[in-house]
Amino acid sequence: MNFRLDLNVIDVQQNESRFALVLHNLSETNIEHWQLTFSVSRFVLPTSVSHGTLKQVGSLCTFESGQPLNANDHLYVEFSHRTKPFSLHDEGIADACLLVTTSTGVQAIPVETTTINLGAQSPEREPLSLPEPKDINLIPQPKAMVVKSGHFAIADDCAIASDDEDAKSAALWLSEELSDHLRRDISVKQEGQIRLKKDESLAPSKYRLSVSLNAIVITASDKNGFSYGVATLLQLLPVHASHRHYAGFAIPCVEIEDHPRFGYRGMMLDCARHFHPLRRVKDLINQLARLKFNHFHWHLTDDEGWRIQIDAYPELTEIGAWRGPFETIEPQYTSLSKIHGGFYTKDDIRDVIAYAALRGITVIPEIDIPGHCRAAIKSLPHLLVEEADTSVYRSIQNFTDNILNPGIEGTYTFLETVFDEVCELFPSPFIHVGADEVPDNVWTESPSCQALMKEKGYADSKDLQGHLLRHVEKHLEAKGRKMLGWEEVVFGDKVSKNTLVFTWVNEQSGLDCIRNGYDIVLQPGQETYLDMAQDFSADEPGTDWAAKIPLEKAYHYEPFSHSDTTQNDFEKVKGIQCALWCEMTNTQSRFEYMIFPRLFAIAEVCWSAKEQRDWADFQARLSGQLQYLDRLGINYRR
Repeated sequence: MNFRLDLNVIDVQQNESRFALVLHNLSETNIEHWQLTFSVSRFVLPTSVSHGTLKQVGSLCTFESGQPLNANDHLYVEFSHRTKPFSLHDEGIADACLLVTTSTGVQAIPVETTTINLGAQSPEREPLSLPEPKDINLIPQPKAMVVKSGHFAIADDCAIASDDEDAKSAALWLSEELSDHLRRDISVKQEGQIRLKKDESLAPSKYRLSVSLNAIVITASDKNGFSYGVATLLQLLPVHASHRHYAGFAIPCVEIEDHPRFGYRGMMLDCARHFHPLRRVKDLINQLARLKFNHFHWHLTDDEGWRIQIDAYPELTEIGAWRGPFETIEPQYTSLSKIHGGFYTKDDIRDVIAYAALRGITVIPEIDIPGHCRAAIKSLPHLLVEEADTSVYRSIQNFTDNILNPGIEGTYTFLETVFDEVCELFPSPFIHVGADEVPDNVWTESPSCQALMKEKGYADSKDLQGHLLRHVEKHLEAKGRKMLGWEEVVFGDKVSKNTLVFTWVNEQSGLDCIRNGYDIVLQPGQETYLDMAQDFSADEPGTDWAAKIPLEKAYHYEPFSHSDTTQNDFEKVKGIQCALWCEMTNTQSRFEYMIFPRLFAIAEVCWSAKEQRDWADFQARLSGQLQYLDRLGINYRR
């Protein structure tokens, strides 16, 4: 490249750091009229910038010096972040681009970015070190297992038989997985050596798996139980054939009886910050099913992108699904010199829903409101913008125009229309509405919001947020759906106690929601966020605003282990969810690296009781599981 950008830490205080930015023109050409754009995750203090001016929208910073950048010369700029000291190279500049104006127009020129110089040494990277695998390496650990002598050999004429409609999906999933793994057809027929049998006496979600010399039998009373039995059977399957001269696969003889600890076991995937192709989404769902997760939370909208087709508002995907240097929505995070984006058509989404349902997974859509709505607002300003609103605010992600207005009619028209189409498309009984991170000072200068506050006797913005969310909850209830939201969904005390709250800031916020009468799903960032770095080395990918989460820490998460809780409190914990936020996850390789192997640890936390979990034993079982990931070519953290 002809241009390079260096970033160095030059001064570190407890809550503020100073940086030196050096832009090099390595070409033989003088650049007369130019702007430098670069992306950083923290807010740059505007008054701290030397030798020019800087504007920031989200992660995108646009710097102008007003001076030419001559050939083989450089520009030196200083600025400050009011933040804790940086400890990771990922906290530096993610991407950069020069916008050069010539007589023919504006050209976007990529700029090479170098690794940030943190000005201090960091610990060496700790590689994943595991013992030899066990003979049987099930994750999550089943409730009870007896290993017997001998193996069941999968013969050429092996088939799957099921005697009940509830077993149909699990049988088809098993057929797909076995056929793919063995490279030959294993069909579902009337008779077969692998049988799925109904037993009404078993509790919901419970299953029994019996592998003998001549047959495999999975017994359950419902669809969930059959799915979990199949997931266990798939993990018993050897990664490679047991005989090198033919495709011989032998499954150890066992008796297993098992059921989940929590009814809700989920993972959230952010497809708004970076768009993930359909194949990537489906492959993840298959891995979730193998680990007995039962909910896939699909984060489809945010400030940086709108990813779901809405027929009534084609602008949402024509405009809101794309960002770039010359688009309505500016670039963010990566790909500053080109367009990034994409969306899922309704047929795409139906495909994902069916794929997940076959594997026993419910797909929960999230339409994040009233905050995190910049993509929608930029797409539909005629409907969602009150021109007279002069409120000045800044969201935690550094946007100043990303909050829906609860005082104007267009907001409710938009929400009802969108959620009507979402409810028609998704069979899930749950709809997630986000509700997080509405900043202070929003709506303070909105005439319509101030009038609404006066009419209703509301005291502050939390009341307005609650007003809007209560409206949405009633609309969803009329369609037979339950509203889910992040912990801020309870702000203003207006939504019903039927709302299921996902708590993310910390466990104390979860306990507060419980004590206020809400059921919760725990998703504390300090324990379950997969975008957090997995190691203390500066080279480790990820962030650490919540914590650094090595594999061992993820495995040892035990809900409320440091809190004073009662049995009644704990009964309101419906489950645990992990999350991958994707501000910096834009490739298949990084996607896999951030998820694996920590997903195995969280799966066991969700499924297995505390007394069943053992770190040393888990490491040995994980060693065996990683052989399967190797077979698939998955780039897990090593």
